This record gives sequence, C-alpha cells and structure tokens, in this order.
Amino acid sequence: MAIRQIYLPLFSVRAGMTLARSAVITERQVTVLMLPAGHELTENNLAQLRAHHADYLCIAEEDARSDVLRAQNIATQSARIDRIFCNADPEHPETRAFCDAVRAYRLV
Repeated sequence: MAIRQIYLPLFSVRAGMTLARSAVITERQVTVLMLPAGHELTENNLAQLRAHHADYLCIAEEDARSDVLRAQNIATQSARIDRIFCNADPEHPETRAFCDAVRAYRLV
C-alpha cells in the first residue's frame, strides 16, 4: 500500500504516528528539538513539541485511495495550482520556488 504525507496540527497528532518529514524546532536560530523522518512519536515527544510551541507535523499514513482516485486527485490539484499561478511570471526565481513548494505540499 502507498504511503501518504499529511500535515496535521499538533492537537490532532497522536502517539504511535510516524513522521514523514523531520520535525525541527528552533528558538532564536538554535535547534532545540529535532526528530527525524520515520520516527514513531511517543507521548514524551508530543509533550516536548507542545512545550516548544510546535504548530503542525508532517505525518506518514497508509493511503487507502485507489490508483485511479489518487491520479484524479493529483490532476485536480495540479489544475487548481495552474489556475492560481496563471498570472504569475514562471521565470521569476521566487515565484517558481513558491509554486514548486505549493506543488510539493498539495500533490502528495
């Protein structure tokens, strides 16, 4: 089964969930907490994340959607992103970077 990355607010994250991306918390440009991708969260981790005011985490979960439904979702999201950025200059480096970041976030 395929794995899907979803971003969840911290109040929705439960112990036993697995990080899809690293969680890095910084304070005054100093890393105070880092949990690697693939790490299974514990209650202690969640308490630490709350104490450092984490907002959300990228969690890995099994994707129960069929291949057809997954492809339809990607096509729909891609068309929506194209409409949003239709008047933006695709050659501008910041615009391109932002569009790529939105695609990476929405097309998982």
